[in-house]
Amino acid sequence: SAGRFGMATGPRNARAVVGAGALCFAAIVVAVQMLFAWRAQHDRVARLQGTPLVPSRSAPGVSLTNGDGRATPLVDPRFAATFAFFGYTHCKDACPIALATLARAEKALDPKRVRVEMVSVDPARDDPAAMRRFVGLFDSRFVGLTGPQTVLAPIWATFDVNVDARTREVVHGEAIYLVDGQRRILALYPSDEAPAVLVHDARTLTGE
Repeated sequence: SAGRFGMATGPRNARAVVGAGALCFAAIVVAVQMLFAWRAQHDRVARLQGTPLVPSRSAPGVSLTNGDGRATPLVDPRFAATFAFFGYTHCKDACPIALATLARAEKALDPKRVRVEMVSVDPARDDPAAMRRFVGLFDSRFVGLTGPQTVLAPIWATFDVNVDARTREVVHGEAIYLVDGQRRILALYPSDEAPAVLVHDARTLTGE
């Protein structure tokens, strides 16, 4: 039948109204879930003890070469947290300090949820085998990443790593960076940070 203004009424129209209502309800549920997820993520970030990287940014979605010569993502999304350090295999001071700090922290973390990697700032001398040997001196689970300078340079720039390779002793940044599984660079730490701080922040991301 037709209503007062010529619009159809009856079971078909009622089903359409119910269907539209269900879609609206589903959209509201999804929006609320997204809001709670955002707030949970925001609360986790707020609890981090490291220094926020300003302005906020994300790591490039690129792959480098690991110690076995295989392509590996700069940030592997299978890990809830990644600690990244930029160094080189001939480094005698900042790199060993940072890797020793990370090795102490790594002992208290779940290797299935947290990855530690060193990205080369001296690709001319840091081949995959050299990177594997160097990071392996500190922890066999550490990942050494290298590649051509054309790929590495934009990564250095994103992390505010200044590299001056005009001398044999490469001048570079000394910070340790914390990156989440969505490639967001969340915090940075000095190379001699207390391991307990790194453990706290990694666990904040993993939910441990």
